[in-house]
Amino acid sequence: MGKTGGIGVFIKRNAQYLTQNNFNVYVYTYGGNNKCFDDDGVQIIQIKDFDRLNKKILNYLKSYKIPGYFYVKLFLEYLNRFYLSMRFSLFTFRKNIDIIEFPDYLGCFPFTISKAHKVIRCHGSALALCKFMGYNKRNIDIIFEKLLFKRFSKNSIAVSSHSADITQQSFNLKLKPKVIYNGVSIQEIIKGKEYIKPTTIQKSIFYFGLLTERKGLDIACKVFNDIITEFPSATFHLVGGNINNNWERISRDILSTKALKNTIYYGSIPNDEIFTYLSKAHVVIFPSFGETLSLALLEVLSIGKIAITSNIPAFKEIVESGNNGFIIEKHEDYKLFISKIFNNEVNVEFISENAINTINEKFNTRLIIDENINYYKSLL
Repeated sequence: MGKTGGIGVFIKRNAQYLTQNNFNVYVYTYGGNNKCFDDDGVQIIQIKDFDRLNKKILNYLKSYKIPGYFYVKLFLEYLNRFYLSMRFSLFTFRKNIDIIEFPDYLGCFPFTISKAHKVIRCHGSALALCKFMGYNKRNIDIIFEKLLFKRFSKNSIAVSSHSADITQQSFNLKLKPKVIYNGVSIQEIIKGKEYIKPTTIQKSIFYFGLLTERKGLDIACKVFNDIITEFPSATFHLVGGNINNNWERISRDILSTKALKNTIYYGSIPNDEIFTYLSKAHVVIFPSFGETLSLALLEVLSIGKIAITSNIPAFKEIVESGNNGFIIEKHEDYKLFISKIFNNEVNVEFISENAINTINEKFNTRLIIDENINYYKSLL
C-alpha cells in the first residue's frame, strides 16, 4: 500500500489483532488504482478516486491564473469525497458491516450513509494539529473534518488524554472522546540485565521519526554538534522519511563538518525492521514540538532504551522524568542529560527496567486490544 505513518501502523496492527479475535475486518481506502487483497485474514479494499483528474484541472487553473482556485478546489474535493462516501456506503450494505471506524485526519468519507455504528478514532486532526501544534492550516480538509464530527461525533476514541482534550476543544464536542491508548508489544530483544548489550553502539544518539522541523530535526542536529565537541567518538543516527528533502536542506546544512562525518541517515525503514535499528541506540531523543501520542516513543521504551523528550503534554502522559526516561525543559538540557548518560552518571538499568514496566502495565498491546474489543462490543 506504500509508505505510511503512525496511523497506518496502528490500523494494520489493530486489524490483525481484531481478526485474531474472530472479528471480520475490512480496511477500506482510496488511491490511484483499484486494489483488493487478503492480508492474513484482513480484507484490504482500495478504490480509485478523482485525485489525478482533480490535480490536472487545478494545474490548468494555476497555469492560466484563472480566479476562484480555492472554490474550484473545494468543489472538486466535495465531489471526490461524495463519490468515495457513496461507494463506501454501498460496500457497508453489501457486507452488512456492524461498526465503521473513521480516522479524524482529513475527514474521509464524511457523507457515508450506513446503519452501522460509527466511531471516529482521534489520532490528530488537521484542525487540532494547526490550532494546538503549529502545523500549516489545511482549510479544505478542515471543512470535511468538521462535517465528519458533526455527523458522527456520538462515539469517538482518542489515543491520549491530550488528544481527547484538543479534539473536544477543536470541534466543540459535547462529549469528550474516550481515551484508549495505542499499544506496542514487549520485544524479546530486551532479555538480559546489562543496558549496554553487544548490539548497542556506545555513545550513539538516535533520532527516530519523520525528518521535519515540527519533529525537532533542527534541534537534534544542533544537539549533536554540541555533543561531539565533548565526545569525539559519538555518533548520530537518523531513522525516518526524508520529508521535503530535509536531510539535504536542514540536517546537512546544520551539522558541523565533524558531526556530519559521524552521522548516518538510514532513510525510511519498514516498521517490522525498526527494532533492529533501535536495539543499537545508546540514547534516543524526541525533540518534537507536538504529538497526540508517539508510537515511536512507545517502541523505544518497550525495548528499554533511554528516551530524552521535549516537555509536550503527550510525552508527559508516557514519561516520568528520572524514572522511565527524561523530559527536558530547555534545549540546553539535551546535552546535559546525554553527557551524564555517556559518563555513566545515570543508573541506566533502573531507567531501562522502568521503561519496559511502563509499557507492560499501561501500553501493552494485550491490554489495549481487550479495551478496544470491549468498546466495540458495547456498541452492538
